[in-house]
Amino acid sequence: MTALVAPGPALSDDERERYGRQLILPGMGDAAQRRLRAARVLVVGAGGLGSPVLLALAAAGVGVLGVVDDDAVELGNLQRQVIHRVADIGRPKTASARDAIAARNPGIEVRAHALRLDARSAAGVLADYDLVVDGSDNFATRYLVDDTAAALGLPLVWGSVLRWEGQVGVVWAERGTRYRDLYPDAPGAALDCATAGVFGPLCALVGAQMAAEAIKLITGAGRPLLGRVVVVDALGAGWREVAFAADGPAQAPADGTAEATGDGGAGATEDGAVPIVSAAELRAALAGGAAPLVVDVRAPSEPGAIPHAVRWTLDEIEAGEEPPEAVRRALVERREVVVHCALGVRSRRAAEVLRGRPEWRAHPLRSLAGGISAWHALEQAPAPTCAAAP
Repeated sequence: MTALVAPGPALSDDERERYGRQLILPGMGDAAQRRLRAARVLVVGAGGLGSPVLLALAAAGVGVLGVVDDDAVELGNLQRQVIHRVADIGRPKTASARDAIAARNPGIEVRAHALRLDARSAAGVLADYDLVVDGSDNFATRYLVDDTAAALGLPLVWGSVLRWEGQVGVVWAERGTRYRDLYPDAPGAALDCATAGVFGPLCALVGAQMAAEAIKLITGAGRPLLGRVVVVDALGAGWREVAFAADGPAQAPADGTAEATGDGGAGATEDGAVPIVSAAELRAALAGGAAPLVVDVRAPSEPGAIPHAVRWTLDEIEAGEEPPEAVRRALVERREVVVHCALGVRSRRAAEVLRGRPEWRAHPLRSLAGGISAWHALEQAPAPTCAAAP
């Protein structure tokens, strides 16, 4: 990966001491540290994700940090927004973040943008930066940032968290990847942290990975998550990866039969426990005579659907609520059940919970690898063509 930013001037003795543990890392060194100091990174949101991102990038020595946020600090923010303190309650988050960064690394230039990005302001704000890190908490901003970054040719690191699950990815239109490749349309209604909750340490986990991706892009170190998504399940202590973009460097086959974490063939397992099924295998099974029952464990507000799927949410399963009639019939008839969610994390959890119940222990049950994202990717894949005979 080519470094995004050219190296700046030579490091001072104080800088060499401050960043000494970073300078000795393989793949970093003097030039990488000078690239970091020359970099201009815009962080959208100074909340649960923006907080750890800003602190980590400031500590790493990113020279210019822009902060976009139009909110003030509230008491309810402090459970997860680690950049703010009790003394900051009532202050603009941009001002609180600026002071926290200055206290950690006074050599960092902080640009506070106390506003909510909209179609009129976004391009003017983003154009002054080399890289954008999006930790926003709403779809309108997320799609606006994706569109604007694409128009300006900027790489974009994005993250999201909800309840116990988080996602991190990197997109760059010039390299053939967009956030819209993964989620083409925003849902009309969706759960958010205010209504569904979020596990505080999850924000730190996801934010730290977002900062790591930004540093890799700036310095050219390692392999960024370009065209890939890392999904973290804090409750089950699991990480997995999904490739989604047609031009991504780690593209999974369009039929979903393999992912970066391993094969997805029939009878394969994730973490050696839950049997999984690929999107292609599920489609073939649904077209056959003994089709499995597909159970959607997502929230009712989440968009998209696999035809004839039955909704039985993870929350309902974990709470021990009675299954829908179709699921009860499947149990009696010994009909295979395939559970799915957005990317495969919640469905794996649902399968694990069900496996712990006597009536499900010997029942044919699998989780859809890659979730509905893999299903949609299969729908959008071009039909195979036959090669001409020599």
